[in-house]
Amino acid sequence: MTGPSALPTVDRAEGVMIVDTDGREYVDGCSGTICVNIGHGVPEVLAAISRQSQLVTFAHRSQFRNRPVEDLSALVLSIAGPGYKEVVYTNSGSEAVETALRLAMHHHAGTGRDIIVSQRPSYHGMTAGALAVSGHPPRRQNLEPLLGGAAKLELVSSSRDAEILPSLEDWLSVLQRVDPARVAAVLLEPVGGAASGGAETDDRTFRGLREFCDSAGALLIVDEVMTGFGRTGEWFGVTRSGVTPDLLATGKGLSGGYLPIGACLVGEHVMPGGSAAEVSMGHTMSGNPLAAAAALAVLTYTRDHGLVSRAREVGTRLRRELALIARSVPALRPPRGRGLHLGVGIEQDPVGFATTPLNRRIVDAALRNGLLVYPSGVDARTQSVMVCPPLTIRDREIEMLIARFTRAVSESLAAERVQGG
Repeated sequence: MTGPSALPTVDRAEGVMIVDTDGREYVDGCSGTICVNIGHGVPEVLAAISRQSQLVTFAHRSQFRNRPVEDLSALVLSIAGPGYKEVVYTNSGSEAVETALRLAMHHHAGTGRDIIVSQRPSYHGMTAGALAVSGHPPRRQNLEPLLGGAAKLELVSSSRDAEILPSLEDWLSVLQRVDPARVAAVLLEPVGGAASGGAETDDRTFRGLREFCDSAGALLIVDEVMTGFGRTGEWFGVTRSGVTPDLLATGKGLSGGYLPIGACLVGEHVMPGGSAAEVSMGHTMSGNPLAAAAALAVLTYTRDHGLVSRAREVGTRLRRELALIARSVPALRPPRGRGLHLGVGIEQDPVGFATTPLNRRIVDAALRNGLLVYPSGVDARTQSVMVCPPLTIRDREIEMLIARFTRAVSESLAAERVQGG
């Protein structure tokens, strides 16, 4: 992987294009870290940030209410639909997951429920609580002393070699084995990112887990930090299943990368008669009016420009183009994912992955060819490259992305043959 000192220095960005200080252009084929949903430099968002910065940039939630947060909450709740009563704001998606976990513990206080059930592979954030419930061994490496809290983690893996994610039967087998009466929450992503490269949780699994949680008294937490606010072709990735989670964590696309903000949507019965925001405490910058103003502008732009349905339509074309590349390259698997949240799987033997992972070499080659894509996977089986451009990407920019990705793949495979031969 290219070291930080060798990376280009960014100068400016507009739409899907980023320019470095040498004047070289790059197609942002992964929306930064899958967060720049509406592209760079959108005038409406910059104007909203400017207006708010001239009014007030900080007001603590314990001292004032603020209009941007109230307006943002109203919009988020209207987008999410019935079943939620409150939005708790954080600075990041990791903290949003952490907040969901804390609220689950508060909800079950005194009941003896101390087990969080997640899946392998999965990734839920870099804070200690979020990482502690992630099935991502590389990112947990050397941190286990920080991750061994009182809450117990159970990981569900697929029982089928051909499938990356566990089936509903795999989930239910583990849930019954650990004792449903001790399960505090079930946690999963609709479409994977850093750990599984676009692998999808099917609707049947979501519905079955909703039924289990309802019957066992556990909470269902859905991590939509990457997938939320339009990326999958729906406002939320879980929507298609018809399931309403008890807690839903968001980030990234909430503000499109313009300013740091995350949020946890809280179901109606999680904290009955109380405020989840008060119980979950929060950080100094939680509910910051400037970040909220940016997020409000981003979601308004997403809604008014029909970007949710556009992600679905453009994603269909991009997936088709990636499938054509994969069909002609034995090392690539067909793309997986949904909307503009796509991952291209890679076939590489475990020994090769351990020494020179092909996905990272493709990412490096793409950078040299003026394209940004995102490495994903926790092992040789899940190794992949995420292709997740802004929802605003245009046809000619898709053509540029595909051409540069094709060159990056060819260069990487040629280098592998030289090294191996």
